[in-house]
Amino acid sequence: MEFNQWVNETNEEFGLADEDWEDIKNTAVLTFLADESGRISSTYKGIRVYRHYDSERTIKSGETWICSLVSKQAYNYFARGLQRIDSSFMFELKKDQKDAIASSIWEKHKSTIEPLLEEKYKDILDKNIRQTAADTKKEYEAVVKELQETIRRLEQKEAENKNIITSLHDKLNASEAEKNSKPSESLIPNAPFNLSQIYVSVRRDSPDSISSEWFNKSRYFVHLSADQRMIAVRQHDEGNVVCMNNTIVLEGLSLLSSYSGPREMVSEYNHILGGIQIYL
Repeated sequence: MEFNQWVNETNEEFGLADEDWEDIKNTAVLTFLADESGRISSTYKGIRVYRHYDSERTIKSGETWICSLVSKQAYNYFARGLQRIDSSFMFELKKDQKDAIASSIWEKHKSTIEPLLEEKYKDILDKNIRQTAADTKKEYEAVVKELQETIRRLEQKEAENKNIITSLHDKLNASEAEKNSKPSESLIPNAPFNLSQIYVSVRRDSPDSISSEWFNKSRYFVHLSADQRMIAVRQHDEGNVVCMNNTIVLEGLSLLSSYSGPREMVSEYNHILGGIQIYL
């Protein structure tokens, strides 16, 4: 709806005349200052504007007002103060109103405002740029340091893995060499009867423990002869003695046979018994 149409409809609805709109039709935002003689005035489109007699006590020097202009002479205006523009007025405005005012000021006075803003905020921008660059460099250095540490750990882990693999290869080679140097255990149960007894190395390591490379299973049955001069050791998954690290602990062995220190024990594999017989 056009303004004139809205005015006409409003006049009809509320019984207004065109003269009642004069104060609104001719308005301006003016800043008033006192001249050398102390007379307070402003200018509008190059024409001097004085305070209307009913606003002389309201409008003061240095204030900015939204004014209704009355032209009684061709060479000047008289202003009635409608709304003083100050900080309280600006704070009471809604956001869209503030945005509209700021946009209008910027469009009309951009060439004047821009250099002032550049000068005012140059140091702030430079400081922010330097700080951002320093922060970015610090973050980059932290990332590089973390990557270097990760590479160092991976290289160390790789070296450790190589050492482990080398050690395992050495043990495997040693085991193969040892296996080739003695009769295969898998062949012993099938040995012919004329080879029913094969020498086996058994060592007494402590008063109640014996060890042998032939003790390579987890459980064994251990039997004591009637005359208590020999024990038989036979591998069985449900054996009564546990073997760990090629060592069997026999509780009470020191009572049957005195211990004077580590020594090799007389022992042999007996095919008929299916195990190792050890002489005490």
